[in-house]
Amino acid sequence: MAAAPIWINRTPFLRSLPGPARASQQSAARREGLMTNGSLETEALDVERMSEFVRDWADLVSRAIEPNGFLEPGFALPAARHFPAKSRPLFVAVWKGGAQGARRLVALFPIAAPGFSLGAATARGWLHKQAALATPLLDRECAEEAAAALLDWFAGDHSGASAVLIPMTPMSGPVFAAFTRAARATGRDWRVLDRHERAALLCGGDPEEIWTRMSSRKALSEMRRRRRRLEEAGELKRVVYSTPADIPRATEDFLTLEASGWKAERGALLGHPSLATFVRSATRLLAREGKIRIHSLELAGKPIAMGVVIESGDHSYFWKIAYDESLRAQAPGVQLVYAITETQTERQEISLTDSCAIPGHYMIERCWPDRLVVCDLMVQAKSDGGAQFAEAHAKEVWRRRLREAAKTLYHRVLSRKR
Repeated sequence: MAAAPIWINRTPFLRSLPGPARASQQSAARREGLMTNGSLETEALDVERMSEFVRDWADLVSRAIEPNGFLEPGFALPAARHFPAKSRPLFVAVWKGGAQGARRLVALFPIAAPGFSLGAATARGWLHKQAALATPLLDRECAEEAAAALLDWFAGDHSGASAVLIPMTPMSGPVFAAFTRAARATGRDWRVLDRHERAALLCGGDPEEIWTRMSSRKALSEMRRRRRRLEEAGELKRVVYSTPADIPRATEDFLTLEASGWKAERGALLGHPSLATFVRSATRLLAREGKIRIHSLELAGKPIAMGVVIESGDHSYFWKIAYDESLRAQAPGVQLVYAITETQTERQEISLTDSCAIPGHYMIERCWPDRLVVCDLMVQAKSDGGAQFAEAHAKEVWRRRLREAAKTLYHRVLSRKR
């Protein structure tokens, strides 16, 4: 089980996490650490307890006001299980009661245990290196109510958090709006940190027009010339793998292709057994739900570029890409992105494809003209804790400045050594 955050009173909190045998029999009144507010109940569950509610989780995904492919059960559970114990989250879940004792999951927000903190502490949403978003899931029928219940849980007696940080969430999305409205309605302050844009692709439109919006006709012609050079070496075709039968083999091909390039020295998935196991498990589970596609550009039957696209609701997430670096001159990665552009623009059921790229990415921002604005949203935990929230916000700003200064110094030293 993940270690409880330092701002949680551990003894009563851990007693509130019952074992499977008595979970279904234990009444809400006897579950310490569980917060009840009208028809809503909020509690924190460890990974194993949360795995008992996968059906409820999947049902919430289908009702979510905003999708998050990285909070699909098929992605998040393997990540929580296969990452180091210190990186495992607690899942803060909000349930809404109904007739005859029935209840449904209306919010889910995984949180990470913060490090040691002097003074005002911040509860952080779980964002690991394999995820490009940390947007909580909120039921579309009661999104603001569910957001308020989450904030109230952090403000409860069992928590000493002064602020709640929701990292990497779209600013224009309904989840951001639900939390900020809930904050205003309850007298809580909020702040935006690290606002930035990344490339995205909206559905519809002509691929050629989209491609040349940020580039030029000359660049498009050059890409096609390079494609013809590839075709001279053998049959060139693009394949999209999506079935449970095909995904395992395609995943192995992707892992092998990624490890053959520069990432072999700088973090290829195959070089880390726990990460490779996570990827194999996640792709397999997502395939069962029809929520993953692996795009492959193949030359003479051999993959030369592959991209992994996760799907949730009406959004797609261009999660991973790998290509054969021996063919760099023919730009197989760019060829694959153009093929994905053609495919995604034709799919009317997908409203947006998120590049999941870093801001200013040298390749994808020249290919996809649309932009997704994401940020870290910091919200005051207690409605009467304005001073503590201001302290927590100031500490967070300084922490980020120090981190950036350390990174800058590191790269300067590294460049001098070279």
